[in-house]
Amino acid sequence: MDESDELSPFIEWRPENMKYITHYPPVLESVYETRTLEICVKLVLHITLISIFETLFYFLYISSLENNGIEWTISAFINKAVNGCEHLNATQIEKINTVLKKYVNVSDIILAGNNDEVTRILYDKNISEKAWIYISGFTALFMLLTIYIKCRRIKIYWSYIILENTAMVGILALYELVFFNTIIYPYQPISTNEIERNMVEKLQNSCGLLQ
Repeated sequence: MDESDELSPFIEWRPENMKYITHYPPVLESVYETRTLEICVKLVLHITLISIFETLFYFLYISSLENNGIEWTISAFINKAVNGCEHLNATQIEKINTVLKKYVNVSDIILAGNNDEVTRILYDKNISEKAWIYISGFTALFMLLTIYIKCRRIKIYWSYIILENTAMVGILALYELVFFNTIIYPYQPISTNEIERNMVEKLQNSCGLLQ
């Protein structure tokens, strides 16, 4: 049977003549399935790699810088008062302590600070664990897609997909690192002098002190 017979509308309806009709839809569906799976693999892999980077970048780098920045601001604010205390004699210190004891409960302040520290550490730990749960979910989804593709024996260009997404996330990570260190981190927050001014104004307006 030549090609003209195969395309003729008067062809006999025998099983061997049905190959042209029955072969085309599965091939078309296979192409759609392959393209869809390639897109899904790229998206899931991209999100997984970004999630890993963002989690490590924040919890290992940014969070420590934020804590150090807050501690530095508080230390700079307190150091002025501490420097003034160095020149006080024992009698002056005793008089000041006598006055402060009426308004400041040192034990309660230290206990509350210790409790808040423990609470903060546990809270941040839970947030970190939640982030890794998200990463685990995307990783599991990527593995399921991989298993499905392998079982279906669908040809996917894994080396190209992995290389492409790794390069994209690497470039994005480099940009975020540079952007943070050159733009966000040098940003000037409220200064200690502004904090002192606000404190004095609050005492003046609320208590009539330091007039």
